[in-house]
Amino acid sequence: MAYTSCAGNLAQNIAMECDSPLIGGYTGRAVLIQWKDTPTIVKDASNPRIVRSITLGSNVKSVAIDNVFTTPFDGANTASSADSGRTMYTKQLMVRIPLRGAGASKDVVEPLQTSAAGFLLVVEKKDKKGDGAFEVLGLYDPMKATADGIARNENENGGDVTATLQCVEPYFECTLSTTGDDYEDTKAMFETLLSASF
Repeated sequence: MAYTSCAGNLAQNIAMECDSPLIGGYTGRAVLIQWKDTPTIVKDASNPRIVRSITLGSNVKSVAIDNVFTTPFDGANTASSADSGRTMYTKQLMVRIPLRGAGASKDVVEPLQTSAAGFLLVVEKKDKKGDGAFEVLGLYDPMKATADGIARNENENGGDVTATLQCVEPYFECTLSTTGDDYEDTKAMFETLLSASF
């Protein structure tokens, strides 16, 4: 019997549709939510990596992030935890926050450095295909400022504040995706979170 490679079958199971390939990267838009404000989060019953909805209370304000001219996400790295015996995923990104003034300093910038509760971050991807179009970071381990902390150079990046945030989570990727993985419904939810921001 002649040898037949199974590479084609493997590719079919891994690759997306050839006429609609994945688009890498992020749009630069994101929403940063303080965990201390206890947003209401509903996760999928069968897959804890999927957030079906995020609702902000009447007193909760999120922060809109603008990373259009920077690389917003440095990637997820796999790291073993000897203590737990489980593989964990370190996620780190740098965000630009286009805010200034004493109010922004008190309510947004300083909490990035000092918040013990940390943050939940929803990042919009360029790929717009339902589940996977909006990544959620800090769902199981809140995002917190790294040792690099926060900075601003008034002569660079439009004077925006830059902050490097990091978390270590048990899942490689968590997403925001409404029931049925409908992109338009999920985008509408994301836009609602953005509209409630500072």
